[in-house]
Amino acid sequence: MSTRAHIFTTAWLLMALALTPLGWATQQHRPGSPQLPGVGLRTLLGRPGGNPSAMTPQQLRTGQATTAWLTRIAMPALTTPKLIPGVGGTAYVLRLFVPATGNEELFTLHVPNSPPGQARPLLVGFHGFGVSHLDFSYYNTDFLAEAVARDWFVLAPIQINPCLNSGDLSFGAAKSQLNVEGVMQYVLDEWPIDLDRIYGVGFSMGGGNAISYAARHRDRESGAFAAVVNHTGAVSASDVWLQEPAIRAPLEITFNGAPPNFEYQRAAAVDLSLTDGSLLPSGRHMAVNLAGVAVRTHYYINDPKVYLRDQSDRLTEFMAADPSLSHERIIGFTPPPCVQNGFSGHCWDLLDESQVCDWLALQSLGPPPSQGKVLADRSGRWNGFGVTLRADNEFAAFDYIVQGSAPTTPTVVIYGRENLRRIEFDANEFQLDFSAGLQLQTYALDGAPLEVAVSGLTAPPSDVRRNNLLVSDACTGITSSSGWCFDAAEGILHLFEPSGALTRWSITP
Repeated sequence: MSTRAHIFTTAWLLMALALTPLGWATQQHRPGSPQLPGVGLRTLLGRPGGNPSAMTPQQLRTGQATTAWLTRIAMPALTTPKLIPGVGGTAYVLRLFVPATGNEELFTLHVPNSPPGQARPLLVGFHGFGVSHLDFSYYNTDFLAEAVARDWFVLAPIQINPCLNSGDLSFGAAKSQLNVEGVMQYVLDEWPIDLDRIYGVGFSMGGGNAISYAARHRDRESGAFAAVVNHTGAVSASDVWLQEPAIRAPLEITFNGAPPNFEYQRAAAVDLSLTDGSLLPSGRHMAVNLAGVAVRTHYYINDPKVYLRDQSDRLTEFMAADPSLSHERIIGFTPPPCVQNGFSGHCWDLLDESQVCDWLALQSLGPPPSQGKVLADRSGRWNGFGVTLRADNEFAAFDYIVQGSAPTTPTVVIYGRENLRRIEFDANEFQLDFSAGLQLQTYALDGAPLEVAVSGLTAPPSDVRRNNLLVSDACTGITSSSGWCFDAAEGILHLFEPSGALTRWSITP
């Protein structure tokens, strides 16, 4: 059953005429009407006080877009009316039932004024600690106004925490990210999104959440980020636990106890020492997955959240040490004019939304990187590889190199693998010309066997060798000995590697 089959509309879309008698002002977009130069949401509407979650449709309007208020509740047996892509310039406030968590996820969605079916970029905004999704889409940034000017989609999830049943605490928690996954899938299913131009932006807790989400979602079809802007992000949940005693109790509920453990590690971009905050040399750093993703980190030099500045420096240190990763640190020396949540200098205002969006517009996802590392906290698609874990709730890891094309025999190297039961890749996706054959080299740190599945082939190989010895066709599944099998219906070649030692496979078409 699709995601949209799990959502139900409890109130019809409130159009402009229906809203006006209730005093909920709307403004219909007129194609070709002039923009308001330099006027963003905050300037246009002001910043009302109170709880952001109490926002009304009137407060959400963008000045040149129709505003709608759509309510959804958890009734998974019923379906929703189809929302037509490209209706143009509309901001929605939505609730989505996510079967994976059994919770509703709140989010705002701006649909640009583009022709039906025309794929447009998507900007995903992650809010800071103790506020709602409206922190990004309305109260404290002009990103929505910038997106309207660029004809982009904008998504701002509240990141409901199923452990606490609230949006008050997330810090990249895996269960919270399941809700964001549900919303992302809904948006990708219903709207024409340019899959090569999905961008993440976040501040403070949200900066860490944006980086974490990008590092844990590396499949283009399900919404991998092409670029991320991290503003003073909490990129290590365990360090937050150390530095913020007041929220240790909800953190321990969310992350299954005190750090270090698997849940803290999978939520963090970098794994830091609880002793001195340094990078752990043998730590599990999820940022290794960001090959091919443009990343920027911003922070104010005198931000009062000193440990978040330190985390930003550790992220920079880690990314700079790996040539396959792209990262730029931007330090602000002029204090941002703000007091937010009681902290002067710790706020969204450091970012120039127009400049950020200009930079994001230059970024595109591109094909899977030809070299990098994968650290997988669950089975799924990672940087062009389908990964199946041998044991759940543990990391799977490997390094890889994909190189060469005809007349040189293409070579795929998968080395240092851990907790890996099966790996698959598409020769076409990596632009490998199978006419010259294929070389595969692999070894495991844990000594475990491996199944390799190579798709994109049109015919079975004429010769398969392992360490120069002929390997027989064995289509009976994984055995204690090496073998191979070609699935003609699927065009997939299966190789069964029984050893963790360094082995070399040669496939001749």
